[in-house]
Amino acid sequence: MTGDRARRTSSGRTLRLVASDGEATAAAEGPEDVAPPDDVDVDSILLPGERQSVAVGRHWVVRTAAARGAVGMTNQVLELLSSELLANAVLHGPNETGVGLQLVVTDNVARVSVSDGAESSPVVMRTDPSALNGRGMAIVEAMSSRWGVELHEDGGKTVWFELELDEF
Repeated sequence: MTGDRARRTSSGRTLRLVASDGEATAAAEGPEDVAPPDDVDVDSILLPGERQSVAVGRHWVVRTAAARGAVGMTNQVLELLSSELLANAVLHGPNETGVGLQLVVTDNVARVSVSDGAESSPVVMRTDPSALNGRGMAIVEAMSSRWGVELHEDGGKTVWFELELDEF
């Protein structure tokens, strides 16, 4: 497609930034998303689509991850990246649908998923150093082992990231 720009993420996936009608969307290309095995505990919470939900969700991730054994630097990175995804969901998602937050911690990987009712995918932006915002997904891309977006057939999306626990 004309206007497509592709670049490699730190995890080796290709991220295509596609511009159409002045709006950029991101499509991560890489391994298919796999649901957690049946024997893994999945923790989840539904939050209102309000500003306060970012702090509530961030603290929930920290407490729940610690209870599942993800502590120290891993927990701090989970906190930061979860906050970025939650802020995007609250800022760009419709308020009436709420925000779903899910955490899975296995022996090898911690995965956070944030779902909202918006259909637009997040974009990794390269912003000017003096810009007040626009760095969230660049931080997620730089600090996570991998991330992606799942569009829902009935509308909305889930944005997720994973951390390889042996990297911490």
